[in-house]
Amino acid sequence: MTATTSVGSDLLGDQAAYWDRARAVIPRGASSGHRVGWDQVIVRGSGAHLWDAEGRRYVDYLLAWGPIILGHCDPRVNEAVSQAMATCDLTGIGPQLNEVEVAEIICRVMPSADKVAFCTSGTDATMHAAQVARAAAGRRKILKFHGSYHGWSDVVAVGSARADSNVHSPLHTPNGGGLHPGSLGDVIVVEWNDDEAVRAVFEEHGSDLAAVFTEPYIHSFGCVPAKPGFLEYLRSACTANGTVLVFDEVKTGFRSAIGGYQSICGVTPDLTAFGKAVANGYAVAGLAGSDALMGHLGAYDGSRATIDGTYNAAPYAMAAARKTLQIMEEGEVFPRIYALGQRLREGLQAAADDAGVPVSVAGLGSEWAVYFRPEPPTNFREALETDADAFGRYHAVMLEGGIIEPAFRNGDRRLSAATSDDDIDLTIEVAARAFRAAAG
Repeated sequence: MTATTSVGSDLLGDQAAYWDRARAVIPRGASSGHRVGWDQVIVRGSGAHLWDAEGRRYVDYLLAWGPIILGHCDPRVNEAVSQAMATCDLTGIGPQLNEVEVAEIICRVMPSADKVAFCTSGTDATMHAAQVARAAAGRRKILKFHGSYHGWSDVVAVGSARADSNVHSPLHTPNGGGLHPGSLGDVIVVEWNDDEAVRAVFEEHGSDLAAVFTEPYIHSFGCVPAKPGFLEYLRSACTANGTVLVFDEVKTGFRSAIGGYQSICGVTPDLTAFGKAVANGYAVAGLAGSDALMGHLGAYDGSRATIDGTYNAAPYAMAAARKTLQIMEEGEVFPRIYALGQRLREGLQAAADDAGVPVSVAGLGSEWAVYFRPEPPTNFREALETDADAFGRYHAVMLEGGIIEPAFRNGDRRLSAATSDDDIDLTIEVAARAFRAAAG
């Protein structure tokens, strides 16, 4: 047996060797596909910054794909977690420590939330949403939108982005291998913002359609809003056909606004899947919805959907969520990240224009996307019509300049409340060089 080694000691300066060790015992070297492909091994995080094993500091705009909203290792959140761990850890009996308090806050701030149930990941939340919708409606089919990712469960793992996605890929392409073809057969995929395609689906399958799944503001392929009236049309069509409208707010919930994007757009879904920013990096997700629908979330009953999980509403995660939401309710987080986001988007667009490269910068609040095309896309096929080579040159310069962003062309970036004006200035300065490199 070989001795374990400390990440903070012999790893320093030898990231390649650590990746070799990782690939020897973990498929592809990391337990999540999007973590593969980097040279860096991150050993420290604080505020808006990460440090790799060679001691290099980065401004982080990946932010673990969204959970980190206050900043890495926020001391207020970590202190709350420490207190919870010292008081009562996981018991498996009844409501866990802070579970009720977090649910009360969410029911107060999220329009769709009469009741809330907690789980550990966005995949869990969307899986439970599909099961509740099917149990309540007594139907099987689900409508979703091309390019939108709703987790890896078979019930919705179709029509999302893959490494080999292109403008000619069929809409109904499975997200990966091993998915059950019977489950995939009950999922219908159409392009985002295509109300005529949605209308045709309801005309043909309305009596069999259990749910419509959608991100209310698309972040699966960057930052793509609904066209005017589209969300309202989905709401009215679902109501008229007895179909459950599910908002996937795993990314937008507690980041677009404390009440989710639904509190901005004014369209209230029947069910909401949430996660990520609710606990500033701790593993919390959940399902919120009406009393009538959440009443179908029973246990060990042939007519109701069930929810069960050893780590659901773990006390440490609930403590993190409670403190994160309390900080949000103090009122300073969202004005700050919105102002910083607007300043950064404007600076990036100006830098691209100065470099003479056809780029459109789109986004909302703390999030943005950089599309190497003259106009922002309105759906997934348009998002795929971006200059991948130009993006590759841009991304290389950004990373070399100490800026961490998604490593693929349609990735959504975001900042945190810990991001500073100096971070914004540095990002725009590095981006000016990156856009010039992208121009060729």
